[in-house]
Amino acid sequence: MNKNTEDIFALILESQKADQRSVAHMPQRRDTFPSDWGQPNEGRLAVDVCDTADHIIVLAPMAGAEPEHVDVLLHDDMLSIRGTRIRPGDMEHVAQSYHEECYWGPFSRSIVLPVDVISGAAQAEFKHGLLMVRIPKTQHSRARAIPIEIVEE
Repeated sequence: MNKNTEDIFALILESQKADQRSVAHMPQRRDTFPSDWGQPNEGRLAVDVCDTADHIIVLAPMAGAEPEHVDVLLHDDMLSIRGTRIRPGDMEHVAQSYHEECYWGPFSRSIVLPVDVISGAAQAEFKHGLLMVRIPKTQHSRARAIPIEIVEE
């Protein structure tokens, strides 16, 4: 990975860590991003964003989520994932918890993709509690070698 790509990913990750993205500037059309996305009572989804020669791949572990309770939306260069993790039924009657790290309930995450993509060709797969979203990059987003012309004076 070259230095510029590392810088772009570092900036994206830093922006996500700081949680400075506001949903106020997101489109509010009902078929694009529901108006209740990104509410303060939602958990934050962990993601990995990877780059291959032809695709951007986003991995999101979702233990406890059912595929029918997960929404994936792609609008231009913004990928948004939302869902709900449901606590197992026999855990509802627990009198005391000694340690809790798992988040149960609604979660969401929006990611600005680092390159131009073909949103109409994106695919999402949910397998063993892991969501994988594969988004093809546009032709001009793919890296290519540039031949060097040698000019002698």
